[in-house]
Amino acid sequence: MATKKKNINNNRRSRKYQLTFNNPEKHKNCSHPEIKETLGKWENTVYWCMCDEVAKAPHTHLFIQFKNPVYFSSIKKNFPSAHIEEAQGTAEENRAYIRKEGKWEDTEKGTTNLKDTFEEWGTMPQTGQGRRSDLANLYQMIKDGYSNVEILEINPDNLLNLQHIDKARLEILSSRYKAERRMNLLVTYVSGATGFGKSRYILDNHGDSNVYRVTDYKHPFDTYSGEDVIVFEEFRSDLPIGNMLNYLDIYPLQLPARYNNRQACYNFVYVVSNWKLEDQYHNIRLEQTETWNALMRRIHKVRIYTAPGEWQEYDTTDYLHGFQPVDRADTPFNN
Repeated sequence: MATKKKNINNNRRSRKYQLTFNNPEKHKNCSHPEIKETLGKWENTVYWCMCDEVAKAPHTHLFIQFKNPVYFSSIKKNFPSAHIEEAQGTAEENRAYIRKEGKWEDTEKGTTNLKDTFEEWGTMPQTGQGRRSDLANLYQMIKDGYSNVEILEINPDNLLNLQHIDKARLEILSSRYKAERRMNLLVTYVSGATGFGKSRYILDNHGDSNVYRVTDYKHPFDTYSGEDVIVFEEFRSDLPIGNMLNYLDIYPLQLPARYNNRQACYNFVYVVSNWKLEDQYHNIRLEQTETWNALMRRIHKVRIYTAPGEWQEYDTTDYLHGFQPVDRADTPFNN
């Protein structure tokens, strides 16, 4: 159980990150050798480079590019004192910024860069490397999880292929998840008054483009396109409980849709409502205990908003048994 306020987007994913270590000598694991040791633990790394600067305060810039998207929270866990951003532009452009070359060379920033401290590892990804045909290269980018924007940044000519890119991405995701159980599926029930920011926090935390919002319960999945996060908005027992048991389970699943069913690819589910959890499927809770309990087993967290941007979060079992969070200072076990 925990009381939380709006936090940074820990569940966003990116293939490219830029980190800044301010006053690295004052923090643990921020020297070049320590940074390199941490980077060596990631098998997914394609390329990194870093360099020191002296401005108002000494700092180190680090650019990392991964083969597949990595969660922000994973980067933050390994580099807790660093300022972390999703890197924009190509690897070549980020390298130029780290070294303060090109358009940065004749600026004030160019005089603060300590080029002798520059280090890099791996093969810097190049735009249009020519090692594959255009179509093969495009397919590999889709398979590696590149977004449409990232694909267009590398080759704007792919603008003409967007429809085919989306279709190929769905085929790749469908093929993967048809044979893969989503063992990390996390289901959270979110309730609270209107205007408290229940849905907004989910969108801010995961990124709008990664979230599929169910708002039409007649045809809920017609436009689902493989998003990692699914939100059942303003939910009031709107779907048969048997269907919900399937949607909240880890097993491979085809989501019903007109024209073509959609493969479930999501790893996060949020059921958002003004109703309390125990008010959902009220008659079933009273008359079909086993079915109700099966639904409760599929919900891992219950988040109750108490004010705009503030909530208390419980394990579902604790919530159902009426446990309440307390401050550590108020317990007899506080030392």
